Amino acid sequence: MILDPDNRYIQTINSHAPLTGATILEIGCGSGRMTSDMAEYANQIVATDLNLEVLEQAKKGLTAENIEFIYTPDGIPDLPASSFDIVIYTLSLHHIPKDKMIDNLCHSGSLLKNNGKIVIVEPGDSGSFLEVKKRFGAGSGDESVEKKAAMTAMQNLKGWILSPTYHFDVDFLFTDEADFFTHKLPQYRDMSADKMAELRSFLKNNLTNRGIILTSGRSLNLLIREIPHKK
Repeated sequence: MILDPDNRYIQTINSHAPLTGATILEIGCGSGRMTSDMAEYANQIVATDLNLEVLEQAKKGLTAENIEFIYTPDGIPDLPASSFDIVIYTLSLHHIPKDKMIDNLCHSGSLLKNNGKIVIVEPGDSGSFLEVKKRFGAGSGDESVEKKAAMTAMQNLKGWILSPTYHFDVDFLFTDEADFFTHKLPQYRDMSADKMAELRSFLKNNLTNRGIILTSGRSLNLLIREIPHKK
């Protein structure tokens, strides 16, 4: 599987929050796919995740000198205030418990320099990959409730201005059915014969000369610190 073979993800982030020369904190780096791309632009990246196994895998695969990995079991990195130009949540805000989202965002804000930005990238509401998640339980399944909670937290973060939502698409490129099953539906053997036939038909309809391509919508928001009005 190749996530975002056309690099739309990094292009969109860079157009709204320029990464060149920046010091970046990444919340929820996962496998490090975006960490690697951002490292090509940034001065330094501190990549964090609360899943130690996934973090260790990312660490093994990424050896650039400007990347530092930190395990954060509670999701809160213990780092000096005002250290970063950008804090980016890469598809991670909606995974934080609803009652802790605002506190997490506040803490991230405290780690930013005065003109710093919080960048939140979340799963969108469109695309063939979203359809396969909802219809067949692939990947993380239906996350609509969690995504709504994440947006509410952004809207209610006091002292910060929320940007409009910028929508973009990324692709998942799979070599074949087996590649899809391995990465996104390892429990496929539990499906009924009818459901499996339906899924195979769905995948066939998305087969191209490059392989199976499933498109996934993404949304990007910026949080910028509110400047107090002088009296």
